[in-house]
Amino acid sequence: MRNSAAWALAAALSALVFATPSVAQQQCSSLTVVAPFPAGSNTDAIARLVGERAAQTLGRPVVIDNKPGAEGQLAAVDVRRAPPDGCRILFATSGNLSILPFIRRDPPYDPLRDFTPLAEIGRYNFFLFVSRGMPDNVQGFVEAARARPGALNFATGNNTNLLAMAEIQRQFGLRLERVNYRGEPPAMTDLMQDRVQAMVATSIGVPHAREGAIRALAVMLPQRIPILPDVPTFTEVGIRDLGIVPWAGFVGPAGLPEATVKALSDALVSAMDHPPLRARAAELGFTMSPSPSGDFARLMREQHEVYGRVIREVGLPVE
Repeated sequence: MRNSAAWALAAALSALVFATPSVAQQQCSSLTVVAPFPAGSNTDAIARLVGERAAQTLGRPVVIDNKPGAEGQLAAVDVRRAPPDGCRILFATSGNLSILPFIRRDPPYDPLRDFTPLAEIGRYNFFLFVSRGMPDNVQGFVEAARARPGALNFATGNNTNLLAMAEIQRQFGLRLERVNYRGEPPAMTDLMQDRVQAMVATSIGVPHAREGAIRALAVMLPQRIPILPDVPTFTEVGIRDLGIVPWAGFVGPAGLPEATVKALSDALVSAMDHPPLRARAAELGFTMSPSPSGDFARLMREQHEVYGRVIREVGLPVE
């Protein structure tokens, strides 16, 4: 009788636990990560790396759902509208959460109110790339652009591309024509074909620069990096430090229960503490800096203020 009562009590407690938010997410057959850029982009590659490892930590599949378009807006709106059950989360970037709301006349979301920070992943490394027909240094590129105002094109595959190129044009008094793309891979293809002549992009362009298909003129970091050690920093070539952090992380819709946030945050941060994953990210030119939900929330708030100030200074147009 005692054993039966103990079993009944254990079963009741188990049922109660599985009804709580911390484990409610286990009712999802899989965790879906909505990625704001197309397959083949650095964002997609990093999302898949972390997703594969997180699947082991969570004990269920992690599915990457690519939703490119509108500089990350489509993916962010998708997750903003998702139920707060921990089944569908966003691979968020500074481009779609720190920049986009400032350059939309009617912002589609409030990045601090409409999402729940889960875990920071790390930081992107951005480079100034030019087509093979352009000079192999920043000074030569600036002179070529000044000599032909409005004749050269620059590509944008995300909002950080746009912000950095706007600052470069403002600082050097250049006028280049903007060409928008749904992500960096198609923009990089056109850069290699000289359909566009310049682009600030993630390290997706590094292999092409090594092969000589394009030129890497500068890296947007405080110091040079091993994957292209001969490429100078923006500061070295006279480009002002914007003071922004090109961050990436995971967020869920607003209203996620605290226990669900903790469960997902712990699992994601734990997944990223894996030497082979970090080594592969470094090869992709991505710096891992995982942090839990509370720290990530602070970074998002701080960078919201920084990006707002920089965007006003640079004068990005509101669309």
